[in-house]
Amino acid sequence: MTFAADPIRHAARALAGFRIGVAGLLLGLPMLAAAADAGNAGAGSDGITEELIRLLVKHNALPREDAEALIRKLQAQEQAKGAAGSGTPAQTTEPAKPRGGDVRVIYVPEAEKQKMQAEIQQKVLETAKNENWAEPNAYPGWLKRISLDGDLRLRYELDAFDSGNSPFFVNYQAINSGAPYDVNPDTNQTLPPLFNTTDDRNMMRARARVGLKAKVSDDLTVGMRFASGNTTNPVSTNQTLGTDFNKLSFVVDRAYLNYKPSKSWSIWGGRMPNPWLSTELIWDDDLNFDGVALQYKYDGDVLSPFATLGAFPVENTAFDFPSTSAVKAGSRDKWLYGVQLGTGWRIAPRVEARGGFAYYYFDKMRGKRSSPLCPAYTSASPCDTDSSRAGFLQKGNTLFALRDLGANPNDPDGPQYQYFGLAPSFHIVDFTAKLDIALNGPWRLLIDGEYLANLGYHRSDMRELKPILATNYDPLTGILNGGNRAFTGQFTVGYPKVREPGQWNVTGGYRYLESDAALDAFTDSDFHLGGTNAKGFYIGGSFGFTQNAWLSLRWLSATEISGQPLAIDVLQFDVNARF
Repeated sequence: MTFAADPIRHAARALAGFRIGVAGLLLGLPMLAAAADAGNAGAGSDGITEELIRLLVKHNALPREDAEALIRKLQAQEQAKGAAGSGTPAQTTEPAKPRGGDVRVIYVPEAEKQKMQAEIQQKVLETAKNENWAEPNAYPGWLKRISLDGDLRLRYELDAFDSGNSPFFVNYQAINSGAPYDVNPDTNQTLPPLFNTTDDRNMMRARARVGLKAKVSDDLTVGMRFASGNTTNPVSTNQTLGTDFNKLSFVVDRAYLNYKPSKSWSIWGGRMPNPWLSTELIWDDDLNFDGVALQYKYDGDVLSPFATLGAFPVENTAFDFPSTSAVKAGSRDKWLYGVQLGTGWRIAPRVEARGGFAYYYFDKMRGKRSSPLCPAYTSASPCDTDSSRAGFLQKGNTLFALRDLGANPNDPDGPQYQYFGLAPSFHIVDFTAKLDIALNGPWRLLIDGEYLANLGYHRSDMRELKPILATNYDPLTGILNGGNRAFTGQFTVGYPKVREPGQWNVTGGYRYLESDAALDAFTDSDFHLGGTNAKGFYIGGSFGFTQNAWLSLRWLSATEISGQPLAIDVLQFDVNARF
């Protein structure tokens, strides 16, 4: 990206032209003191040459210390020439004073003039190089350490729902992010917030992102990215158009430091891009991570091993929780700890592979039942484990009601206000593999696969959370539906990234993701419109229509694995541009 706008270039050219012109005037005058008048030639500090040198200093074309050295040299040469004319040493002879009406001309040999010209020219060119004023199109030094990039995506999206879908899918995220919901049907005849699962929708959407990287030093980089979106959805930067022409929101999507103490080691801190080798089976492409990560990478001729270790705060307990009580609850912060070991493998000159084994440990993500007989008689009354409720949900994970409520003595059959938490723990083992095969010409075949299982999923422990299991539980049969496994396979053929007109690729794949194999909060927000408990396929392609711009079309078709019927097809047509 070019930083120098036209006004800046014109100003730089004008300044450079002026400075070079002044320097050229000096370099083109063979010591004008040879024809100076007596008043200016009597003392070197008042001569024309000295004045030109001072003019260069004034306009930053020559360093002051270099100019003073040249002036002293001029004065010494003048004294030396005066002494030579009288036959006495220069240090003991005063310069001869001109008689009235006489004009004294200082003679400087041609060789000495050329030597001085060369010295001045060298100093001027060094200053020009350091300050870039002799190159009007050059960036300042600090600007060369900064790079910008970005992209804009305009999307038409159709969300199509099967006519046999159940209309009763509760939006637990809406409940957990607001006031608790009264689950007593005798006191609350209003349905909880529900997802739309029956009525097709057409939407125009936009996504804008601008990123900046600044190389602070050879081993430290600062990265920032700003994106459209909001602070309530970590897996999407889309904004739906059609809000009475209101403006889009812009948020800080990334803000990190990357320190590389050596070629192989790298330390990340802040809000960073995904550090793991993975697919969208477990992490959405738009998801960024808060925390710290340590990475090791070795580039070998055949094998290139790597390792990643990270700690990421998922949710901090509110500082003053509960805000309506004088007795504060202890901190119950939620964290993700992860480690991944893997290697790249050059199987053949045109075939490369990468594989990684990861373990993701989510600490305190599981909800916790409150103390018995919590007196939450109004919607504003807290219970001691409300902070253990899930902070962000899409759909699919098994949930349960957190509060062990006590009856109001003045209204024993009154409201029962509830929040909801995750029923299983999440301790996930994950294996990811990627294969890159170079085909004829520039075409390539990419094959990706991933398998994972949640070792924190135990049906017996989850059944003990009754009497209220909110999802994936059939109270009539007592069966707990769902599971803890997931896998995916995907191929891409053509150009891996479309950059030029006429370039293309085609992508397709299959995905199977049981209810509690992963946290539904962080999975792909497009497949099945986000979440877990989904299986199905997708296919799409891209075509470049001009430089750094392309069209893409994708169809995703998914249905539920267990529980109530929910089949969703998604069509997306995108116009993309990047810089």
